[in-house]
Amino acid sequence: MTLSSLRRAGAALLVACTLAAPAFAQAPAAKPPTPEHIALARAVLDFTGARKSFDNVVPKLLTDARAVILRTRPTLQSDLDVSVVEVGKRFANADEDLVNKIAIVYAQKFTEEELKQIAAFYQSPVGKKMTAELPNVLGESYRLAQEWSRTLSLALMDALRADMKRKGHDL
Repeated sequence: MTLSSLRRAGAALLVACTLAAPAFAQAPAAKPPTPEHIALARAVLDFTGARKSFDNVVPKLLTDARAVILRTRPTLQSDLDVSVVEVGKRFANADEDLVNKIAIVYAQKFTEEELKQIAAFYQSPVGKKMTAELPNVLGESYRLAQEWSRTLSLALMDALRADMKRKGHDL
């Protein structure tokens, strides 16, 4: 898995969580959504790219677990590599429960008509471009926010030092 694909996956997950966050903060709907309503919500998750954000979670967790185990038990590598593949196959659809839960949240917060409009947007040329470019935009935004935060932190510390120096304290 490349750094770029990890960033894309993380960005998509961030988008999914950002879109879902206001829904989690509100009270659930009085009646459960219909299966058709949930299916439409799942389609929106697909169109937005949010669904794909979970695709690399199992492989990443298995890679991390493999590395942890091999640090202390390097002689297990060949058996462990086989186990990683086997377990990976068993957990290939582990994200389905999460996707179903998120789809229910969308269905509770958006009417079927609203979901159809959202789906139409994400299927339009500009919606497809947004889906394609959003990971890059989020990555660049994150980089800019980090740079801004570092610069602001230094400026604040310099201002505090100067203010404290005027009061007779050296920081």
